[in-house]
Amino acid sequence: MKIKFTICLSMLLALVGLALSSSLCGRAQASGFALYEWSARGNALGGAMIAKADDASAIAWNAAGITQLEGTQTLAGVSLISPSNDITTSYNGVDTEESINKKVFVPPHAYISHQVNDSLWLGVGTFTRFGLGTSFDQNWSGRYSSYDTEINSFSVNPNLAYKINDYISFALGVELMYVRADLRKKIDPTGANDPYNTTNDVDQRIIVDTVSPGFNAGLRITPNDEWAIGFSYRSEMLHHASGSASYNVPDGVSTATRFNDASITMSMNTPSMYMLGVEYKPIPNLSLEADAIYSAWSAYSDISYNFADSKAIGISSVTVNKKWEDVWRFQLGVEYLPLDDFDLALRAGYVYDQSPIREGYADYMLPTNDRQMVSTGLGMTFDNFVVDVSYNYLWMKDRTIEARAGTGILDTKTANGLTHIVGLSLGYNF
Repeated sequence: MKIKFTICLSMLLALVGLALSSSLCGRAQASGFALYEWSARGNALGGAMIAKADDASAIAWNAAGITQLEGTQTLAGVSLISPSNDITTSYNGVDTEESINKKVFVPPHAYISHQVNDSLWLGVGTFTRFGLGTSFDQNWSGRYSSYDTEINSFSVNPNLAYKINDYISFALGVELMYVRADLRKKIDPTGANDPYNTTNDVDQRIIVDTVSPGFNAGLRITPNDEWAIGFSYRSEMLHHASGSASYNVPDGVSTATRFNDASITMSMNTPSMYMLGVEYKPIPNLSLEADAIYSAWSAYSDISYNFADSKAIGISSVTVNKKWEDVWRFQLGVEYLPLDDFDLALRAGYVYDQSPIREGYADYMLPTNDRQMVSTGLGMTFDNFVVDVSYNYLWMKDRTIEARAGTGILDTKTANGLTHIVGLSLGYNF
């Protein structure tokens, strides 16, 4: 038993290292800048895992589900996310067509569950719940709002799950989330903000990070062999991050007394989430699940920046209003095991995801809209070894953004918002 636990712990620590070496590369592909790429199986099912919750990734979806897992089980992997989006800005009657810089982001995941006895289970998960990455050429038309934005996170989430009887299980967990923000924009000291004139541009870079606590709870009810109901809750988190603001002033621009490097703090909230899922098995080798996730994005009402040196940009604090609204995400997933004598699972899913960004508050940090996604994948089991692969295709509704004076936001149209996601998870059950 001691050897088994040591092996599992070593696997988890190795994957934590992978996550950190991957620069915590979570990027927004869901409601707001929430992420749900928590396993390849979950990806293939469109995230419809809240009631099912029958592998180690249940720690992320609904930790009460790990009471279905015998012995010690592990699961780990990555998702490769490749987004694209075209942006057309208009200034003084001139349209400029540009696109976000194409990158591939790699948020990892790793889980271990362990059965202590017939009633008690332990589980630890490491995964990414929030991420935001939007990058443009640094001289693009919207640079006075932002040209490169990264908000990365990485969660460590230990849980206790208890099986009351054959029908009801619940779980409680603590989440520690590391958050890092790297925000870049240009500032025109003349105030003209002419997108076609880069002569006076001062480059601003803000880097902050923090560790924030939260908690989660889960409940799973199985009234019979055909039906399962799952409920999961994750708390709102308040992030007080600290770091630095730095400025690169071009030669010949006499603004050095105004733009001084300084220490800075940044505050923002990430939302509470309520997740409900219902699974139905009309026959033993076929399962259907429908989920709904309610995200209270109204908690993300603003981002506050406080400069230790008021001479940094001539002011001591800045508040950026977001005024996001609460939204829903709907998920459908189908899993079919076609052969009784061969451990193969075929999967498909669909997602409809509402955008929380109100009209009049959209910006270039996240120029998105409502999204839909289709997914597919398969899973194979070889003795105690599990392999899951997935592919997701996401498309976004076009959006029109009206110019807002003094913000760097121009009259804007977004189009061709597409994302490809490929997932791989490997598991071993001891």
